Amino acid sequence: MKNRLKLVLVIVLAICAACSDNGDSTCTELTWYQDFDEDNFGNPDVSIEACDQPDGYVADNSDTDDSGCLSDQILDSSRGDCNQTLAFAASYNQTITGTTRVITSNSIPNHLVGTFGIGPGSLNPNAISEQNESYMLTMNPTEANVLTPLLSTIGVGPNAGPQYSFGILLNGVELDPVAAEPFPHEGAMSPNVNWEWNLEALNVNLGLDCNSAHVQPTGKYHYHGSPVLFLESLNIPTNAMTLIGYAADGFPVYYKYAYSEVTNTNSSVVAMTSSYQLKSGNRGGDGVIAPCGDYDGVYSNDYEYISGLGTLDEANGRTGVTPEYPSGTYYYVITDDYPSIPRFFKGTPSNDFKIGNN
Repeated sequence: MKNRLKLVLVIVLAICAACSDNGDSTCTELTWYQDFDEDNFGNPDVSIEACDQPDGYVADNSDTDDSGCLSDQILDSSRGDCNQTLAFAASYNQTITGTTRVITSNSIPNHLVGTFGIGPGSLNPNAISEQNESYMLTMNPTEANVLTPLLSTIGVGPNAGPQYSFGILLNGVELDPVAAEPFPHEGAMSPNVNWEWNLEALNVNLGLDCNSAHVQPTGKYHYHGSPVLFLESLNIPTNAMTLIGYAADGFPVYYKYAYSEVTNTNSSVVAMTSSYQLKSGNRGGDGVIAPCGDYDGVYSNDYEYISGLGTLDEANGRTGVTPEYPSGTYYYVITDDYPSIPRFFKGTPSNDFKIGNN
């Protein structure tokens, strides 16, 4: 009998011990948020449930830009000094034969430039050299049904990336705004290349001088943005339209100012404004196939076109009268703000401006 009582007592004690242990192991699970940047503020989109605080997680969830993806590109719109006089003389000639405008040039600018070539203080290792360029442009350009982009974001090899330079100024130097710097910055021929995200030459350090220009490996000097010293040499007034060059499709290019009334040469002259703006928010990429970080202008795709935001269209131009075209024409405008040099053609570009053809 005693043995039976002892057995019952042992069983009861074991059950009580199990109940006690079960009560001690319970806890209240909390939500913890990932704190990748270790600022004690968590990412509201990445969380786990746990009793105790896990490493790398916090209770706060107010850090909306906390991410494991870090941008490797820095916004930098600085320019190098222009203090160099070239040993070459600029050569520019324009002739008109029938309906064709022929421009020949050695691509040497008629102004001071930055330091280029091998040596201390060089903006890039390519020295400026004379070129032998010839461009044929139609005198009777027409608007195409669709815009032609300077940059192709689809395809592979030569069918992707920069396809055209935009045009040529009256000093014989090309306007070539699009860089060949696609994500993920492993080179244009990388199998991982994503041309949707191409660095914006105006806003990253690509060795541009004060004229927003630098030099290709061929020695060709070219502009990525407003050619400051060339514009200064023209003494451009603020109360008149000033023709500064021609686009590859034959339409004229003016700088900044145009008539306030598109059909009235007697109307006041005002500064034209771009219809592009920075997107809001962040890119949403993972840093592997697309970039992350806030839209800040490092990539051309950080900008968006908003119809009617400014006075110019998606190609940074408009149709109206000009001093050279009193009956009216489509014309492009180089603006101080993005895109500065247009990124689309309204007409059909000459193959003389096709990248790789000249």
